[in-house]
Amino acid sequence: MSLHPDSSPSTADAAARCELYKLLAEPVRLRLLGLAAAEELAVGELAELLREGQPKVSRHAAALREAGLLLARRQGTWTLLRLAPDVQRDPVVDDAVRAGTRACEADGTMARIADLLAGRDQETRDFFARGGRPVRAGAPSEVASYIAALAPLIPHRLLAIDAGTGDGALLEVLGPIFHRVVAIDRSAAQLELARERARRRELHNVDLVCDELDGLGVRKAIARALGQSPSASAGADVVFAARMLHHAPQPLQTLRALARLARAPKAGERGGAVCVLDYEAHDDLLLREQEADVWLGFEPKQLRELALEAGLVDIEMRQLPAAWQGEGPDRHLTWQLLVGFRSDAAPPTNEASRTP
Repeated sequence: MSLHPDSSPSTADAAARCELYKLLAEPVRLRLLGLAAAEELAVGELAELLREGQPKVSRHAAALREAGLLLARRQGTWTLLRLAPDVQRDPVVDDAVRAGTRACEADGTMARIADLLAGRDQETRDFFARGGRPVRAGAPSEVASYIAALAPLIPHRLLAIDAGTGDGALLEVLGPIFHRVVAIDRSAAQLELARERARRRELHNVDLVCDELDGLGVRKAIARALGQSPSASAGADVVFAARMLHHAPQPLQTLRALARLARAPKAGERGGAVCVLDYEAHDDLLLREQEADVWLGFEPKQLRELALEAGLVDIEMRQLPAAWQGEGPDRHLTWQLLVGFRSDAAPPTNEASRTP
């Protein structure tokens, strides 16, 4: 059925217009159009509003759908109806929708839509009024979905490096945000744990590398991730070193290696970021025995000076709340976060010795 008459109507066009007039001659159909123009509603809801039987409303709705005036959408057992876009460009249809709207406003039907929509929400309100789901400690299992929602807010997220990935816990944060992630560790046993975590969490964008930070295997992995040759000067948007610096025999050399893994600054744009999460200075000697720690944390001033000497600029530091520190043997310590950006002054690859 054509809704837009041709400038020189044929006999078929005239017949189609007559069918449209006959279709819209039924008052229930006019009111259906008026309600569907106001809100997308289920057939059962329309029957309730119109105080008509659902089979009758379904028949009238089917006729309007066949004519292209209404669109239907399935939602479980519901069939939701709404006015088709642009149909009111036809003056006859526009007049019918307006007439149906006026009729529904006059008898109070239109005003009852708000109550009906509130009824949709009542079961949900009752559920959460009873407390909803029980609260459990720790991050929600769907936390990766929430993290992925933040990804568009980060301007540079082509590549992240997780230096000293261990069992890969940080990959659950980096994987949903960055296009590629290179995870580095010297321990093959730890990388197997990280590989299993990545498999279970379906983190298909993670490359695992068993090597030193300045090893050739790391450079090759970065080049693959960026689609460049291993000899190219390539680097990551963000390099993370989460609780690994206190294991480094030479923290300065390790920070230099981390800085070199970040991308170099370009004109009008600063270089890649280096994020170091580690402890403030403490006196818990047990961690040397239990966790093989080399250093008992770092004074904030000392950590900042090391980062500056390693070639990082625009450094920011903050102390982290104890509630963010998990349940491990180091949860009683004070954790600090340093974020800096690679500068042109970052040392070249051959300046520092190989580091853990």
